[in-house]
Amino acid sequence: MDKNNKVTASDILAIIFKWRKLLKSEALDLETTFFSTLPLDEITPHLSKVLAMVDNNQPIHMILPAYPGKSPNRSKTLSRLPDLAETHSIDVLNQLCNEIAEVYEPGAKISICSDGYVFADLVRIPDEDVQAYTQAIQHYYQLHYSGRFDFFDLKDAFGVLSSLDAMREELMVGYGESLIGLTEAVKTSKETLSMYQGIAKFLFEDFSGLNEFADCSKTQIQKQAKAVSLRVIQRSNAWSRLLEEYYPHALRLSIHPQFRVSEKIGIHMGKTDDAWRTPWHSVAIKQNDEIRLQHRSQVDENTHRLIFNQGKPSHYSQLVNDKTGGVGGLHD
Repeated sequence: MDKNNKVTASDILAIIFKWRKLLKSEALDLETTFFSTLPLDEITPHLSKVLAMVDNNQPIHMILPAYPGKSPNRSKTLSRLPDLAETHSIDVLNQLCNEIAEVYEPGAKISICSDGYVFADLVRIPDEDVQAYTQAIQHYYQLHYSGRFDFFDLKDAFGVLSSLDAMREELMVGYGESLIGLTEAVKTSKETLSMYQGIAKFLFEDFSGLNEFADCSKTQIQKQAKAVSLRVIQRSNAWSRLLEEYYPHALRLSIHPQFRVSEKIGIHMGKTDDAWRTPWHSVAIKQNDEIRLQHRSQVDENTHRLIFNQGKPSHYSQLVNDKTGGVGGLHD
């Protein structure tokens, strides 16, 4: 083993770990820890993959299941299309790749493995909205970061089939697990329990803002969200197994916070007060050069103005208080 290559691989992981997103219970003093002295058990699940790419002088290839489609709950989001929340997150991911390129000449690339079609029907996002959303995502990174990102979704895996429903069924036939087994895993696996709690929270919030559930009590919505969350995880796990076959040598990133020792590396995609929040469940708020993610309902529209880009809602910009205590111009 080339010792220099091992040092380089460790340096690359140190950069990625600087961006990693951990569960709150796992984040003890991590920001003050020297990355070169991180426990070996945290690096081990990823080191061999990075080292293999370094040994072969290949770009560091990372895959990220992400960008499924905008939440249909308009108390959380502005529209069905990507906005500054998404484009800023792609900028953030590109910055991660830039930092890797500073220490490793072949650089890095990210395959966005969109799971939007995988569970669109479960989360109440029409397939045509997923299509419009993913096309806009692709247009942005192709325009600004050509060659840095590529894209993979259910159509790429099962394009021989004529309908998305058939593709979803084929995914489950080939890679699915039983709901009985998954229900048991929620009780016995801390990773599955964490995912279940996070997804159930997302779905409860989303369903609470849909007309379909307008006449339901919170208890009824919670019950539905918990039932659907198992199916979302079932399909998400199936998608992960498929990706392992398609990208066996790539480093696996995740939009969700992870345990310190994990096969996946949770990755930050923007500033937020909730580690589980994603760009597609949020709006972007811009103040000076800082962008943070919040639910739309959390934005005070008396102190923030909605900004449009090419006729489409983009983000909120905080109004500036003048010296008299009134509201003046924009921070944008």
